[in-house]
Amino acid sequence: MTYQKEGIVIFRIQLLPRSETFIVNQAAAMRNFDPYFVGWRRVAGLEVPENKSWTADDDGAWGRVKELRFRYLGCNESEIARLKARSPRLVYAHFALDGYAAMRLAKQLGVPLVTALHGYDMTMSDEAIGATRLGREYLKGRTRLQMEGALFVACSEYVRRRAIERGYPADRTIVHSIGVDVEHFAPSSTQRREPIVLFVGRLVEKKGCDRLIEAMAEVQHRCADAQLVVIGNGPLRADCEALAATLQVRCLFLGSQPPAVVQEWMARATVFCVPSVVATSGDAEGFGIVFIEAQAMGLPVVSTRSGGIPEAVEDGQTGLLVAEDDRKELAAAIIRLIQDESLWKRFSLAGRRRVLKWFDLAQQTQRLEIFLPVSYRRRRWRSSIKKYFRPLSALRSKDCPTTLLKERRTLSRMSR
Repeated sequence: MTYQKEGIVIFRIQLLPRSETFIVNQAAAMRNFDPYFVGWRRVAGLEVPENKSWTADDDGAWGRVKELRFRYLGCNESEIARLKARSPRLVYAHFALDGYAAMRLAKQLGVPLVTALHGYDMTMSDEAIGATRLGREYLKGRTRLQMEGALFVACSEYVRRRAIERGYPADRTIVHSIGVDVEHFAPSSTQRREPIVLFVGRLVEKKGCDRLIEAMAEVQHRCADAQLVVIGNGPLRADCEALAATLQVRCLFLGSQPPAVVQEWMARATVFCVPSVVATSGDAEGFGIVFIEAQAMGLPVVSTRSGGIPEAVEDGQTGLLVAEDDRKELAAAIIRLIQDESLWKRFSLAGRRRVLKWFDLAQQTQRLEIFLPVSYRRRRWRSSIKKYFRPLSALRSKDCPTTLLKERRTLSRMSR
């Protein structure tokens, strides 16, 4: 008998920024749901097949008008009929502001709304969020989203705590990390490691690239052949390039690169370092899937004890975490991993093992597909959850991330 997948609408206002490969990868890993992407508009970035997606702007001459109509009035009858033909059981929005924007769509389809909370949406101050029209609309409608949303999926325990502080319901807010494809992100058996410190991320205040450049001045003084490679673009790129020139830091700025190129550099580098900080806007690292990608490839991490990073990197086991803004400690941690080969090997092996155990994309997506149905078929979900939890006695082991223990308690409470 052929198993019929259930439909799911994946909502993102913009389809789809280059940095959001985690959304595409999670959707591709679904086995019980057939994902269909919906948004306001398409943007240059990740390709989403047209037969698997729809945007309100439609790329036509009246695209902007159609987008505004969808935004404030919702879909028309023909658009709703088109979407209902996919038999969606729920709308799954990524980021809180998108969750707010998808509320009318979920009501028109007559299905529950599940919202993924990824970081900035829970950490930025209301003042910073309110700097845009969408942000102001979200702030006005946030309470309604919190009341009407069926489920909220936080990427880390840190993000869950911040969400609850902002009024999101504790009994409907769970922790779930997306994970990475462990077959795709795997250590190379042929590539030789080089004394490269690799940074991958947007060049914005939160990512701390300027702190890394300053630390690299000391690193290169102690390790003459060390080099910094920066992958990513952003408003601070010119400032970072000027800082590297002023400090005479050997640094290669590559700009935005496709995932395959990023992976090649991860296979070559000795240290992965994104020393994130809390930005003046309050924006903080929610989790950092890029840290999981690095560890999956056997690349030890140096970062900071900021936001949800300690949940992604186990300090002293798979990497080294230092205090925010401590350039001296950051440099010392990088130097230690470059010079201590035995420590590097231990971290490399431990990082890969930890990702295989807790952050395998296939396993994590299977977990997601088990608890998503709580939003629309609680009775079937209650029977499934018992079967799901029997093999998870390992969740009480010492090396289990506390986020998974918290997830288990929350899901058990919701299944009663």
